[in-house]
Amino acid sequence: MNKPNKPFEKKTNGLKRERASSDALFFGKRSFSGPFSGRELAGYAVDRLLLAVILGSVCLFVLYPLLCIAFRSFNGKDGTFTLANYGETWAQYGTSLWNSIFVGVLSAFFCTIFSVSAALVVSTRRGWMKLLCMGILLVTMVSPPFVASLAYIQLYGRRGWITHGLLGLSWNPYNKWGVILMQSVSFVPMNALFLNGILAKIDGDSIKAARDLGASPASILRDIVLPQMKPGILVCLLLSFIRSLADYGTPVIIGGRFSTIASDIYYQLTGYANLEKASVLNMFLLLPSIGAFFLYRRLLRQSDALVQSSRGKQEQLQLRLGKCGLLGGLIGLASGLFFVMMILQYACIFSTGFIKVSKTGNRFTLQYLRQLLKTDLNTMGRSVLYALIVSLVGTLFAMIFSYYMERRKVPLRQGFDCLVTLPYMLPGTCFGIGYILAFNHPPLKLTGTALIVLANMLFKQLPTCTKICSATLKQVPLAQERAVHDLGGGQMAVLRDVILPGLRPAFLSCFSYNFSSSMTTAGAILFLIDPARKLAVFKLFDAVYTGDYAVASLIATLIILIVLAVEALVYWITGKAAKPRVS
Repeated sequence: MNKPNKPFEKKTNGLKRERASSDALFFGKRSFSGPFSGRELAGYAVDRLLLAVILGSVCLFVLYPLLCIAFRSFNGKDGTFTLANYGETWAQYGTSLWNSIFVGVLSAFFCTIFSVSAALVVSTRRGWMKLLCMGILLVTMVSPPFVASLAYIQLYGRRGWITHGLLGLSWNPYNKWGVILMQSVSFVPMNALFLNGILAKIDGDSIKAARDLGASPASILRDIVLPQMKPGILVCLLLSFIRSLADYGTPVIIGGRFSTIASDIYYQLTGYANLEKASVLNMFLLLPSIGAFFLYRRLLRQSDALVQSSRGKQEQLQLRLGKCGLLGGLIGLASGLFFVMMILQYACIFSTGFIKVSKTGNRFTLQYLRQLLKTDLNTMGRSVLYALIVSLVGTLFAMIFSYYMERRKVPLRQGFDCLVTLPYMLPGTCFGIGYILAFNHPPLKLTGTALIVLANMLFKQLPTCTKICSATLKQVPLAQERAVHDLGGGQMAVLRDVILPGLRPAFLSCFSYNFSSSMTTAGAILFLIDPARKLAVFKLFDAVYTGDYAVASLIATLIILIVLAVEALVYWITGKAAKPRVS
């Protein structure tokens, strides 16, 4: 008689226990037998209700608006299904689509070059130079939209400080090349910080081994550093292209007669209120965005796998770009051009609000600041209030959603995770129009209220927050949850006593991100804002659009200072919490 295979039995039993534990986490099973008490039943009911609210909200505020856009694009004048809208819109706006592709390709190409160069410089520099570069990237990250266009007109316009004042030129800045230039530098900060994170994870031992074998700095850069950055570079290229397609502000302000799909959507809604054509134009942006979304997820997985495959010590990149030959020189030149442009841009923005231009010359003045403080404090206060609400509610929502997806393993979790991440790649105008179509009639008539603006902000920014929470949740030991269950605690006890305290670092990071994004978001809520409840970022857009550059620069400055102050407070709280307590 054959003896049983005990190692196999132990392995099988372990898998069964792990599967049973996973099932218990989802279905709320206890580790002991006996009837449920009233308190346990109440906890189970609250858990089921919370899960239903979380998943239902995702379907209602992400999936439903997108379906409304698709259905409205096929809606004829008599309310019947038709494909004629696509043919008419293509005939009328086909040129704008090609313009969008042309601008998107060039902007993505130049932006990626600037991003790679800036990331390499930040990763290889030391001391004050590194701090200066990081400070510039941080300021540009929290800047409101339209700032680049404002500085572009002030610096390079017909009466620009550089073109007219310094070079004596008077040239027309309103064309496609201005749009390409501004988009190329506006999308760099986020890309550069993303690539900097990849560079920080490169195996330092492989660079030391290559140096010991006689490899030159140029060879190390070409054969080790850049290949490991390749998936990240492709992600930056893809994201820059999608952001260019979705950018309506830059073409509207400095595009002149040059039109893109995003600017045509803006004019269709603000000028003609034609939701059918706007929906078709959004479908032209939505379909490539969804395709880019799945490609983005694949590239991101490749990037994570590549940087995690290194097993050596990860340290600051030991490489001198000055010794990398022609390639290093070109990287230094591109990064230098970008940082100089950023310094000029923000010097222009911070000073324009305090300079009065007259025939006798320029002089310092506080006139525009007094004007702003008298008229627009309510707008700024409303922006801060909305940002705080979205930061608190959105962060808590992201934490609970990540808990159910990562630990509870709910059914269809891959589909819900994909659905939550989708708004990150969607054009802001597309997401905003979807909310108009979805919530403009009973029983969920939210248009004209603050709730529709807050919901749009929350779900537009949710993808990044869920990724932060999921990454932090992996550091919370699963044994703590099982211990709570073994002691008789339910799912609510696990959420209250284990998950939420363990996600405290993620809470601070998500709060900071939500606040800065809510203070500077524009495209997604452009068509949802009630004229009586305007936000500061739209006061900024109106000021730039009407040529009131001094007031626009002051609004931009106040937004930047408020966001930096909140991020500094979060950083201080984080640092204080990280200090060990010695009794």
